[in-house]
Amino acid sequence: MPASRHLPPVPSASRRAAGRGAVRVRAVWVAALSLVTCLPGAFAQPPGRPEPQRLKEDQRRGVVVDKAPGMLTLRLPAESTTVWRVIPTGNATIEVVGPASRAMLAPRQFIRFSATLDEFGKVAEPVVKVTFPGGGTPSVMAPGLGLETGAKKVPGRRPAGLYTINGIIREVDGDTVTVLIGKERFEFTVPADAELVVQTKNLSIIDKDDTVEVEGTYYQVGQLLASEIKVTLAKPLAPPDPKARNAKR
Repeated sequence: MPASRHLPPVPSASRRAAGRGAVRVRAVWVAALSLVTCLPGAFAQPPGRPEPQRLKEDQRRGVVVDKAPGMLTLRLPAESTTVWRVIPTGNATIEVVGPASRAMLAPRQFIRFSATLDEFGKVAEPVVKVTFPGGGTPSVMAPGLGLETGAKKVPGRRPAGLYTINGIIREVDGDTVTVLIGKERFEFTVPADAELVVQTKNLSIIDKDDTVEVEGTYYQVGQLLASEIKVTLAKPLAPPDPKARNAKR
């Protein structure tokens, strides 16, 4: 198991680049899933048992034991010694949530936050919650008004109010964070007590002893096809250790 886990930084500030990171992660898991499910007898329906069994409610909460591309190893339920190999179905609902470390506020990370903008389009108040979704489309959205991608061409034309902003961090200077969307610049303060959270579908960031809730069906005990997976990180998500990264080179 790797010593650290992290959401990969977005390689470019363009909208296409922001989306490709999430697509690549999903593609790796889908490809791995195809390989696993094509293995002879893997999670196959045994003779004499035509109907799959649904995981019982008291078995659905457990902990992560290990992970591999396209497959998780879980202990279900958490207090038992029963280990399950778990493969998400192609249309599985996946959610990974938990705290993020302050070090995640770094250039090239994609973030989502709510901010009060003044009549000049400037962030008027400190941002008290930042979410790391692992990728997305840079955008500015007002409640009930829909998505506005890119940036306003004429400053001051966006009404003052509360907006949800999705974008890539351009720079960080102490508590001051700058996000660029097109040519529009959003500079804001993230106080030391701000809430930093992860909310993503990226299963590659999970680790041993993270808690999990899962639903699915099986033909054989220990081999689960999961329709829903929700993992809660046991430790705050942190960037990769530069020393570990350099050691691999």
